[in-house]
Amino acid sequence: MTLSVSSRLGRHAQMQAQHTLAHNKDDDSNERNFSREVTLNVFDPEADYTWSKQDVRHVFNTSTVVDMPHGFTAGAVLIARSGFPFTPVIGTDQQRDGNDDNDRAIINGRVAERNSMRQPKFFDLDLSLMKSLNFGQRKKIDFMIQVFNTTRASNRNFANDSISVYGTPAAPVATAGQPLFAPSTARFGGPRQIQLGLRTSF
Repeated sequence: MTLSVSSRLGRHAQMQAQHTLAHNKDDDSNERNFSREVTLNVFDPEADYTWSKQDVRHVFNTSTVVDMPHGFTAGAVLIARSGFPFTPVIGTDQQRDGNDDNDRAIINGRVAERNSMRQPKFFDLDLSLMKSLNFGQRKKIDFMIQVFNTTRASNRNFANDSISVYGTPAAPVATAGQPLFAPSTARFGGPRQIQLGLRTSF
């Protein structure tokens, strides 16, 4: 279910907002990942019917642009969502099938289900401020400053192909319960970054 709102706030501002509530289940989310097979028993995939790796319960996006006095324009983009699911695994090929990504961790005496854990939520707020200087009717210079991930949210989520290595009771792993595979720092939600820009038009 998706709800969207779009409005002009007077003559100098506009805003858009969107919220999505979703549920997504399957017995195999491997259709876009050719590197590994995570089904516990390939002869009984229906036993793995549970939350899909694409299952994100809530997604909220909003953006605002405001024209301010003296040639300034301010903007904001906010992206927030629930965490992706991930699977706890042992980390070694206990089943001896040549695949160590479908060997589920044993937690509290039970074999963990596929995608039975959730990564942290995601939050990203980007802000921008632009000042325009006009020279005649056609020439213009825009000075810009943009701040990405303004709040320095840690965003320790690792996309929808993450796993967590638990080890075994005899050889536990210190990072058990933490999703693995570091995200790119070049995408939205990475470390806080400040960018200065200059644009001319004539």
